[in-house]
Amino acid sequence: MAESKITISNRICSSAQKDYNLCTCLTRRISWFRTKSQMAIGSQQMNRIRAHFLKHLLRRPWDFCWKVAVEGVIVSIIPAVILVNLFNEPEREFLNWPIPVTLAVILVGAPILETLLFQALPITIARWLKAGFKVQILASLVPFALVHLPEGIATGVCAGFVGGFYLAFTYAHWVEKSAWTALWTTTVAHFIRNSFAAALIILGKAF
Repeated sequence: MAESKITISNRICSSAQKDYNLCTCLTRRISWFRTKSQMAIGSQQMNRIRAHFLKHLLRRPWDFCWKVAVEGVIVSIIPAVILVNLFNEPEREFLNWPIPVTLAVILVGAPILETLLFQALPITIARWLKAGFKVQILASLVPFALVHLPEGIATGVCAGFVGGFYLAFTYAHWVEKSAWTALWTTTVAHFIRNSFAAALIILGKAF
């Protein structure tokens, strides 16, 4: 009788252990599938981003140039609105200059000089060191962003990081075809981007 009770008890314990092992196994599998699903979703999003920029890489120079410039401005709008309302932006001296001088700096001086200093120079050095495409973009993006950060958080993020990425992307891509194509596409893209800022400045002066 005692042995029978022991046997029944062992069976119950064995059954409980099996149930526990099954639950543990199922929990692990559910957790695994959730992780894989999250990774798949993240991978899909990254693939969409890659596919999007791949479309740009297949464009002709002018088509690439203006579309990348406009896209960069659109991408900058939301963070610009948020950051301007969160942080006090320092007053920018050139806004007090005569409009013709301000426009000459924004639309001519900045696109030419910054393309030479922050896209052509660092990317040329990176290519000379046999750096890959991503490193070339970083080599251009970091100094470009750092130069714009003192002008305020919004300017540093939107013009420095977002704008810097698109300009670096433009130069790094087209320099593989020719330095001249890289120079003019990047400079013109910078001009198009700055023309939106110039329009806002003119409207601000007018009203």
